[in-house]
Amino acid sequence: MFILQTMRHAPESCPLGNSKNLDIVIQWFENLESLTAKYDIKVVGAWIDRAGHTSYVIFDASDREAFSNFEMDPQNIPIITINTIQKKVVTSIKETLPFFKEYKATNQQTP
Repeated sequence: MFILQTMRHAPESCPLGNSKNLDIVIQWFENLESLTAKYDIKVVGAWIDRAGHTSYVIFDASDREAFSNFEMDPQNIPIITINTIQKKVVTSIKETLPFFKEYKATNQQTP
């Protein structure tokens, strides 16, 4: 399952103006691959909107429990404390197209 995680921090707590938060972010970035590997989770991609104070990470997890365990790992707590985090389970077009076709076939709609 793919999970899109959006992390936002306030401009006042931006790591670029807060050395403690900068250390937290650097450490999290450096350890992310090994941390996710502990829970058999892969990082599909990660992007940062520095001016928007927002980060986006797509994870590939086997199930919600694995992702929950990853989130509660002590190495994740510092990054959680400086960000507001939203998570959404997302699907690819390749996964979604068959679902839409099956739905259309079984739920004929009248115009």
